[in-house]
Amino acid sequence: MQQPRPRAPRVRLTVVTLTVCATTALTATLAGSPGPADAAPQAVTTGAPDDAGWRVVDVGNGSYQVSWTSPRDLPVGSDRPTITGEGLSFGAPTIAADGRTVTAVVTSDSAPLPSELDVVLSGDRLDEPGFDPAAGTAPVDPPRRITTELDARDPGARGPYETVISDYDWERIELPGMREPIEMVGHVVEPAPGEDTGPRPLVLFMHGRHSVCYYPDGVDRGGDGEWPCQAPAAEIPSHLGYHYLQRLLASHGYATVSVRVNGINAQDWKLPDGGADARAAIVQEHLDRWVDLAAEHQVDLDQVVLVGHSRGGEGVDRASIQIRPSAPYRIAGQVLLAPTDFAWHTAPYVPTVTVLPYCDGDVYDLQGQRFTDVGRDLAPGDKSLKSSVLAMGTNHNFFNTEWTPSIAVAPSWDDWGGDPDEACGRRDPGRLLPSEQRDVGKAYVAGAVHLFTGDAEYAPLYDGSPVTVPSIGDADVLSHAIGGGRAIRRPGSDAQPTIVTGHADARLCAGIASSSGSFAFCGRRVDDLVTPHWVSGGEQAPSRRFLEFSWQEAGASGGLRFSAPLDLTTDRLELRTILDPAYDAPDLQVRISDSAGGSAVLDPVPGTEPPALPVVPWATKLWASAVVVDASDATGVDLTDVTAVELVTETAEGRIWLADVAAAPTTPASQQTQRLAQVRIGTVEVDEGSGGVKLARVPFTIVGEVTRPSRFVAFTAGQERGQVQRLVIDVAPGQRTGSIPVEYEADDVFGYDQQTQIALWPLYGVVTDDYLGELVVLDDDPPPTVDVAVTRTVREGQRIEFKVTVDGERAIDLYAWGQAVRGRGENLRGTDVPAAWLEHHGDTSHPRRPLWRSHAGVFGEIPPGRETLTLSIPVRRDHVREGTEFLYVRFEVGDERARYRIRVRDAG
Repeated sequence: MQQPRPRAPRVRLTVVTLTVCATTALTATLAGSPGPADAAPQAVTTGAPDDAGWRVVDVGNGSYQVSWTSPRDLPVGSDRPTITGEGLSFGAPTIAADGRTVTAVVTSDSAPLPSELDVVLSGDRLDEPGFDPAAGTAPVDPPRRITTELDARDPGARGPYETVISDYDWERIELPGMREPIEMVGHVVEPAPGEDTGPRPLVLFMHGRHSVCYYPDGVDRGGDGEWPCQAPAAEIPSHLGYHYLQRLLASHGYATVSVRVNGINAQDWKLPDGGADARAAIVQEHLDRWVDLAAEHQVDLDQVVLVGHSRGGEGVDRASIQIRPSAPYRIAGQVLLAPTDFAWHTAPYVPTVTVLPYCDGDVYDLQGQRFTDVGRDLAPGDKSLKSSVLAMGTNHNFFNTEWTPSIAVAPSWDDWGGDPDEACGRRDPGRLLPSEQRDVGKAYVAGAVHLFTGDAEYAPLYDGSPVTVPSIGDADVLSHAIGGGRAIRRPGSDAQPTIVTGHADARLCAGIASSSGSFAFCGRRVDDLVTPHWVSGGEQAPSRRFLEFSWQEAGASGGLRFSAPLDLTTDRLELRTILDPAYDAPDLQVRISDSAGGSAVLDPVPGTEPPALPVVPWATKLWASAVVVDASDATGVDLTDVTAVELVTETAEGRIWLADVAAAPTTPASQQTQRLAQVRIGTVEVDEGSGGVKLARVPFTIVGEVTRPSRFVAFTAGQERGQVQRLVIDVAPGQRTGSIPVEYEADDVFGYDQQTQIALWPLYGVVTDDYLGELVVLDDDPPPTVDVAVTRTVREGQRIEFKVTVDGERAIDLYAWGQAVRGRGENLRGTDVPAAWLEHHGDTSHPRRPLWRSHAGVFGEIPPGRETLTLSIPVRRDHVREGTEFLYVRFEVGDERARYRIRVRDAG
């Protein structure tokens, strides 16, 4: 759950200027406390950063603000760094303006220790040396699956139409939460005007989160993070990276446009949802303007397909949720390439294909699987196809040519790190070349676009059928599907375990991955595996139940018995099956039974047996492939009355998890136009008052019509009473508003503003749109007065000092920060301070840089009962005549700021 930076206490700040230097510790020293050798600050108790960059700040009411500062800028990608800790529940992370600090709030009985915490980005622990996913053994090549060629025209082959290219650059628009307006730039590729294509569906592409500026001459001039790009820097044209897909689709008769969102990428670090709503707004802005362009370009706006890559995938899905049936355009489907899904969203009634790269080094956890899984239970009567496609040997970046080395105009990289000879490394035989990955992208994006616009013959590419097309060569691609008219049976909901035979066990388990050994969890002790179907142990999002079936002898059996019979007269049975990689791929058969006792044992369709996925140290995927059974030879069974499906083992041991069982239709269901009502929540501020426990309510609103009893989950974190809450909220038909109750403690002593974070997740009947809310309880007690005495002139060999004095009663720590910033004149450099000081207070990788470029600064705290704090910056005596130098410092105490210029003269 994303949340804004916790509010600092409001204090009255006065300034005193000093020109005298004194000798103090290199870091904070508290008046009346032991000397620095005896009282080095500890991150757990003081909030000061330790050598590893951690800071744990007690913000009161049983909440702690936990942050970690990287010694260098965090990588720019679509995944976001997340703070984790066993048994702890964190709010969603935010990134500070420095581009290096990750912050989250945790509710805990005691302050968490930095040794118990990790910062994880794309599967790698940033606060620990080395690259976690790359450690391990050489790749294991699983046997090739049996596949047949799709009985339809290869969607990856060029079509018959000539194409033309154009671009537009409309006036920029303002979006909430962003200082700079967002560009409205589009790259259009479409059939030539004279081509007789008939009405042309429109395909809109949106790229993901990537760097936004570069220097065309390759010379780095600094200015990291400046937006808009400052000449001679130029914008990275990420939106041109799908031209190869646009050209292919245009040759098939589609109009295409790829839109640029560098302005969002440059500013979304400050947005609680990572910019998803902003990206959705840009999608709608472009489509609104295409209403006036449609006739000129022969575009049929009743058939719009959205294609989003990375964070662009979450953005277009958010747009699909928000666009109402009354809009002058209709979303016929969406293709999501390696998408993020921080919100656990999916778009009901909108056909969706999600492409998951097996070697994704950015969105490492394959969280895009949620777009399929969440859609299974969400919307009553939803028959839209939800398909996941697992593309072996593909990474995150190479679907975009502008993110691909050697062909991009700007610097680019392979997002999969580690040893190039190991699994998923660039020299691993299982990795696809960038051109081969683009071939997979062309076939599966174009095939989905055809499917969404009426070509049902492409469905086998997405429903688990063992088919391939010539254009992807030897690439191996797996898929499974729900929806699309399937009749589904879910473990624990409408299906229960059967009685097992032989030495075996079948039980229901919660879809949770944890280091715990509890048999209640499907993913017990799976720290080194990626589990896209399961919630991780620290997450509060809803989980689903699975059937766990394990056996220790051949001939054992176990499965599910249905609460209502399954009609299998279409002959196609699909089982979404996760294989435990600790065992070899098993030989399994499937037994189907009817209520009269008739049964038949059938073999899976060749090529759909549970496959052994590639073993990648710390990154092997527990992903559900589709085991497909043809029931046409099931003699002696009433296929209209199938009451049980069981697995029969032919190998000596193994374990699988069954996500669900479905009877698939012979043709995809027709498209639907309805949409679910949207639940939205905001932020509420109240004055604290006095008198102990108080109750506040954070309202939510519902956009659209709720037609049947519905339900969603609210997760709250930050308040002391009750600690973390997880509330199930029922919504009645016709309901328009409601509220989330939150208790808080009111007192009469100056303290922090209290924050309670609220995240919403849909269960069924409604979707969540603005899903992140907050209650802010404003402290209304008189603040202390703070005086800051600053050394304004020093000579080399002396120290710059900031002496803080606090006068007034308070119940909380006060924190003082001094950050070097850019100013006029010769700025003090890293070589002008002791190396040991810079190592603890900034970035030592380029010591000749000015201190502001090294993010150098000082920090300290003043706990209740203390009155003074002195922060100091030592200046080296270098015995070189160089004239006056300057240090500019932005100094903060609470939420008050002041800027100082300090003169540094030669030693004389």
